[in-house]
Amino acid sequence: MSQKKLQAKIKIQNQQVAYLEEEKERVERYLNDPYRSSENEKLKKLQEWLDKTKNFTNGSENGLVDQDVGEQNGKQINYFKLCLNYQRCKKAERKCKKTAGALVQEARTLLEDIPLEDQNEAVNRFMSFGSTKNVLDKILEAVQCPKINTIGVYGESGTGKTMLVREVKNIGEKQKLFDAVVMVSVNGNPRIQDEIARDLGVSNELTNQEASKPRKGKRLTEKKVLLILDEIWKPEIYWKLHEKLPLEDENEDRLLSYKILLTTRDSPVLSGLSEIQFEIKPLEEKEAWMLFKKIATYRTESRSLPSYARDICDKCNGLPIAIATVAKALKSGQLRWKTALQKLLQSHPILDSAFNGSYDYLKSFELQRTFLLCSLMGHNAAVQDLLKCTIGLGLLPQVNSMQEARDALLNSITKLRYSSLLRNSGGNVHFDTSDLVMKFAKSIALKEVGLNNWEEMKSIEWIHLSNTSDLPINQLNCPKLTFFHLSEEDPSKPIPQDLFTGTEELRVLGLTKICTMPQSISLPYNLHTLRLDQSVLRDADMGVIIEQLWNLQVFSLVGCDLKELPEQIRRLTKLKLLDLSDCTKLKVIARGVLSSLSRLEELYMRNSFDQWAEGVKEQKNEIASLSELQQLTNLTAIEVRINICNIQMITGDLFPRNLARYKIFEGDKWHSWDSSYGSSKILKLKLDAKISSELSVKKLLMKTEELHLRGLSGVKNVVNELDEEGFQELKYLFIQDAQNVQHIIINSVKPAFPVLEVLVLRNLEKMEKICHALVLESSFSKLRMITVESCNQLKNLFSSSIAKRSLLQLQEIRVTKCQNLEEIVDGDEQGGEEDILKELCSLRLEDLPNLIAFNCSYKRMALFQAQVFD
Repeated sequence: MSQKKLQAKIKIQNQQVAYLEEEKERVERYLNDPYRSSENEKLKKLQEWLDKTKNFTNGSENGLVDQDVGEQNGKQINYFKLCLNYQRCKKAERKCKKTAGALVQEARTLLEDIPLEDQNEAVNRFMSFGSTKNVLDKILEAVQCPKINTIGVYGESGTGKTMLVREVKNIGEKQKLFDAVVMVSVNGNPRIQDEIARDLGVSNELTNQEASKPRKGKRLTEKKVLLILDEIWKPEIYWKLHEKLPLEDENEDRLLSYKILLTTRDSPVLSGLSEIQFEIKPLEEKEAWMLFKKIATYRTESRSLPSYARDICDKCNGLPIAIATVAKALKSGQLRWKTALQKLLQSHPILDSAFNGSYDYLKSFELQRTFLLCSLMGHNAAVQDLLKCTIGLGLLPQVNSMQEARDALLNSITKLRYSSLLRNSGGNVHFDTSDLVMKFAKSIALKEVGLNNWEEMKSIEWIHLSNTSDLPINQLNCPKLTFFHLSEEDPSKPIPQDLFTGTEELRVLGLTKICTMPQSISLPYNLHTLRLDQSVLRDADMGVIIEQLWNLQVFSLVGCDLKELPEQIRRLTKLKLLDLSDCTKLKVIARGVLSSLSRLEELYMRNSFDQWAEGVKEQKNEIASLSELQQLTNLTAIEVRINICNIQMITGDLFPRNLARYKIFEGDKWHSWDSSYGSSKILKLKLDAKISSELSVKKLLMKTEELHLRGLSGVKNVVNELDEEGFQELKYLFIQDAQNVQHIIINSVKPAFPVLEVLVLRNLEKMEKICHALVLESSFSKLRMITVESCNQLKNLFSSSIAKRSLLQLQEIRVTKCQNLEEIVDGDEQGGEEDILKELCSLRLEDLPNLIAFNCSYKRMALFQAQVFD
């Protein structure tokens, strides 16, 4: 055996060892990371893996290690005895390849399964440097200046404008600088007004376009709002939006007063819009290197970066988005250090190289396609819309239900956010993509799915257009086409009759804002998702279109101008999701149509049909009834509006028992369908004593996470009369306009509200006490915030005994317009004031003419690290 062959074997062995050492360092950095979750289920398995690896590297398992050789030659040759026996070396190579390879794969699997936000939470937070902190401080000063109404921020793409103003939002919310802080992305967002109203929890009905007339008998206070409008491209967009801003919060009877913060790429856009402007520049060299090191390693002291790491950072040109994208890919092991340097040296521009690195190392074909879809859907897009498309394209494999598909999609979004390909905002409802990433993604889509590549029609897989005039032909004949989306801005333009001829593989079809469609149009029978959102189509046309779609799984008609739901829908027996949201003119659904959809798992009818047969005297047998929904045994999610008479007419459960998510509204007094808290089970009802005693209602109340109640006629004690179990799953409770309520809890024999976090009470004229008599210790033990308004019989909020025993997590108290309130905490027993409300950090007291003290039993009460005297 020649020396060269032996050296070649050793080189292969060393490579295996190097891979293992790299994975070992990743695991150690994760386990030592102060930001990772301490409760992660994978921690034990990672520690076990680390022990096995140490045993292997120490030679206790392989029996091949020569310590002298290891000391002389370092780690890379620590596992193998250099010998002249070629066969022995070959055997060592096979053993190392098998054992080390298995350990490497196990580590990668374990780290991949860990939620990406846990791998290093710090990198997703705003990082303040000298230059950025200076601008941040000036912006915060400007937003608090009463003489300034509009502030502008500008800078080139990738400099971190969005991250900076998001930090302004976080600080504004944390420090209570405003009553509400709302941030929306403007560019390419057609429903921005709805989003602003939704986030404020108000309706769009009263805007700046209308004359503001004071309402008789109402003294409206001011609600201060910081409105952050990200990515304004044209001044006219701002002025058009400004005219349609909501003027009033009808829920709180308060006028909305806006302070506006704008971001844009070009400073001329801000001319005439903002009174003061701030420029965001790329990071200085030292700051860029600090950011790179912070992201590229879990703990910089735990690992020395390669000598050329500085070169990689310098190629990012001080742009935070490029630094974050490259550094995250390097930290996660998706991108090798030398490979990164080679790519950056060869590629121009720098951002495309950074994005390419993240895209190339996404874990799967499905995740890459999901990213491309995200980039086509614009700013602040809805996760729900993305779900409809990914289901149709089969990008969520190995899922057996819509709920599993939703969970898998949210996991994919998390991975994309971590890779800096999506912005870290929007929670589980929306996602956002920067303009730079969108541009990059479209260039990738052109290569990989032939996006709108009319020169090679036979190869096109995806088509995404903004109007019909972009279609060069009236007949596609694209045999590989799987995705087609058209959003028509000109309602007068028809869809060509033979457009979809030759598209047998089409799986997802989206036609938005379409006004005319030929009845004879032929759609592929294998279509899985059909979206006709915001379209104005005749009921007869709709029936003909869907009659042939036997394999349809997702049907979306959001905002359509429908008056009657076509009966042909009953033939869609494979349908899993039906979305009729915002079909405000929909008045007729024939009896038996909904119940025939035996596989339906999700039904959305917000701001839509509510004329259920249980409440209609005439034609009762021809209209859909709520009782039909009980037959949908696979139904796990629903959004629907009902009436009191519907409840009275139903026997048994109102809805299937296996509902995992629901938004059920009674009456038309409720405006916002979205939760400020991300709740999955929301109930908004106007009840009286008779209705609340219905067993079906009680079952819903027991399972609800977020509960809004009005009226409550005849109800005096909320817990005792509505849920004797004490609302064990309720996290957010809002009660208003209930004129008979005297107590929330009275003589509770079971812990009440054990997980309640937010309690809001408004207009309870007869309420004497929130808690009366015996209340068990674990009641209200999770309460973080309480708001009380216009409760004029109330003299205090809680007794000091409840404050000491139960309110251990209370952080915020707001009390306004309570005419007889004398103190916040009743001094029902003596004790040291240091034991009361130790977590309280925010106290707002307004319009309380009879307030004497925080607690009359104490001469002084320690609050906010200061002394509050009576």
